[in-house]
Amino acid sequence: MSDSTPAVFLSYAREDAAAARRIADALRAFGVEVWFDENELRGGDTWDQKIRTQIRECALFLPIVSANTQARREGYFRREWKLAVERTHDMAGGAAFLVPVGIDDTPQGAAVVPEEFLKVQWTRAAHGVAAPEFIRQVQRLLAAPTTIPAGDGGKAAPALPKPASPRPAPKSLWALVIATTIIVAAVTVWKTRHPHTPGAAGAPVIILMDSSYANRVYDPVTLKSGGTNADDITEVLRDLPVTLMKEATSSTWKREAEVVKEHPALIVIHRSAFYTFPDSMADDIYPLADNKLVAFLGYVGTMNPDTKFIIYSRHSWEADGAAAKWRAEAVNRFPVLVGRLEPWRVPLDRATFRNPLTGQELRASVERALGFTVGPAESN
Repeated sequence: MSDSTPAVFLSYAREDAAAARRIADALRAFGVEVWFDENELRGGDTWDQKIRTQIRECALFLPIVSANTQARREGYFRREWKLAVERTHDMAGGAAFLVPVGIDDTPQGAAVVPEEFLKVQWTRAAHGVAAPEFIRQVQRLLAAPTTIPAGDGGKAAPALPKPASPRPAPKSLWALVIATTIIVAAVTVWKTRHPHTPGAAGAPVIILMDSSYANRVYDPVTLKSGGTNADDITEVLRDLPVTLMKEATSSTWKREAEVVKEHPALIVIHRSAFYTFPDSMADDIYPLADNKLVAFLGYVGTMNPDTKFIIYSRHSWEADGAAAKWRAEAVNRFPVLVGRLEPWRVPLDRATFRNPLTGQELRASVERALGFTVGPAESN
């Protein structure tokens, strides 16, 4: 953890690892630094000391409570819980530090947890799906760590005011991804060309997201004119009864909150939207850029439950079943995305949206996603 960035510590039983990962992904997508043992490496003096240090230095401690923790009378997570409680002994009364999270219907009053957990208000994240209220609560406590309400027997926490702007993405999240380029720059790159293409009043909003990085622009004529794939897609969709918006992306892009505010019905995004590096670095960095993409989808999908997504790519999902596998993995991380993702492979022999057939196929996918036409149901 950096000296200047507050972090939350997720404590969980190993049986709840998938739910803990979903919570971590949702918080990270909102710019919250999260510590939890992603590799489930349980043991060793060095590891134990690291955990103790993290609990001693974290800003908030989020113990995940479930039927699994109820069933286990022993487990390292219980040691973590005790360490967190011990830290509260040096805190002012009512200080916000313990934020228990229930991921199933385990009642607060009957939970096998330290007594201190019962003195504060719990929040709920069913199966690890973090609702907007949960994210806002954590954001508020990190921004103004004063006090947390007393426990109320497990009732849901009230909605909290939305912060004026999101916290910047944590440095540690990208330290291994883009080295000093992203960490030092921390710059929002937002180049727009015709940001709004008006449709009918009240028309559904479609946001077209892609970068202007040369290797990401499909059509050579578009590239030469300084355009992006989003410009070509705009021409394909211009006469639909929709409102088109374009969002230029890059590896340093951090405008998730602005996208959410538009309440888009559909986002059409290049799978490489967050990869703006030489292809020689693809093996090391592309998987991490793809991870950022999925975290973005999960965040927007959680905050806007009606938004659907089309993710297009030229060089992805070549093998049979690859697209379905990618979608299944994304949905496993963020169950709220079920039925809302369409990975779409652009044919290499006509990899430009200026091609009439390619444009027609994309347009048909957009019309199906918006319910303008009836098509085969998506399988997940």
